[in-house]
Amino acid sequence: MSVLAVLFVVFPLWRRSRNQDELSEELRRDANIALFQERNDELEAELSSGNIGQEEFDKLLLELQRNLLSDVGSEETGSTSVKAVDGDTSKLTMVLPLVLVLLIPLLSYPLYRQWGFIDDVEVMDLFQATIDAGGDPEEARRLIVAIGEYAQDHPEMPWPFYFLAENFASLGMFEEAQISYQRAASLMEPNAEKALVLARVATAMYITSGLQFTPEILAVVEEARELNPNDMAILQLLAADAENNEDWEAAISYWRLLIQASPNSEMARQLRARIPVAQSMLNAEQGVADGPVINVQLSLAEGLELDDNLRVFIAARNASQEGLPPLAAFDTIVGRLPTTIRLDNTTAVGPFNLSSADEVYITALISYAGVASPSSGDYRVESQVIVLEGDPLDIELTISDRLP
Repeated sequence: MSVLAVLFVVFPLWRRSRNQDELSEELRRDANIALFQERNDELEAELSSGNIGQEEFDKLLLELQRNLLSDVGSEETGSTSVKAVDGDTSKLTMVLPLVLVLLIPLLSYPLYRQWGFIDDVEVMDLFQATIDAGGDPEEARRLIVAIGEYAQDHPEMPWPFYFLAENFASLGMFEEAQISYQRAASLMEPNAEKALVLARVATAMYITSGLQFTPEILAVVEEARELNPNDMAILQLLAADAENNEDWEAAISYWRLLIQASPNSEMARQLRARIPVAQSMLNAEQGVADGPVINVQLSLAEGLELDDNLRVFIAARNASQEGLPPLAAFDTIVGRLPTTIRLDNTTAVGPFNLSSADEVYITALISYAGVASPSSGDYRVESQVIVLEGDPLDIELTISDRLP
């Protein structure tokens, strides 16, 4: 590219200089010839009118021809001198840009090595290679060697240690991953990126401790939350631990924070569905029956085999007012059947809940389109009308019929 830049500058300058020299010489030559021709015509007119004789005419014509030859010769000599002067100037005009252009590649690379971001570019290559590995053990091992060498050559850079830890983690080497994550975090400024790396540290420590929080892990978690209270990885870790320990109140609190952090994500949709279940379990533990409770025991008919990932929608509807939104709803997937779903006021999806009705009926829908509205080919079951009383109700539903 530098050579092309030189050609773009030098070639037009050379063409311009050459054309100007040729044009100047041609103009001078044409002017002298024109003057000679004009004077020659005048002498012939004088001869024709008898003002001068033939001898005098021949003498003046010879002198005119000598002057023409003399002028052309002196112009060529003068043009040579001018060319010498102009040549020096044009050479300077051409050489200076050429020198400057040639200095670009000679200076840019060492200056970029000194002040540029070549190391960051190389780290991004390591990052992309780690992503492209896609859990391939052989590639992860190769990257561990390559990134380890790079980390040794750049001990002040945090990201090589981070990517080294990522590959350790992909191989299940969580102790080694923890050490590399900690090294990366120690080299980082206190910001949101460091919180992300500290979350990885806490997760690796949590795994190696047998999925139990220790004071050391909690200290790392607290440090990360001070840097970024809404770090997704930390919130997910806290929510998972609360769920494992059946601390439903804490789990619901962390799930709500995760929903706020990314309200339109698929994870938020799944968490919204899990919160009512956790709330019902919490209410059961506390002996709280906040309004009517219906426990739906849902299963597939014997011999009915469906895709485990098909979504299942369970809803309680007001038996005396058709066309209204469900009073309570829950969704799951076929792979989790048979299961028991608790419907109560915490699972309300509209302006009304179970307490607003005296009689309801329960529907369960397996949707191929993944939506709560039934379509042809879906499977659906509907219960009899249920009178809501004070005690929790238990009903059984078996999905077997396909919609026409």
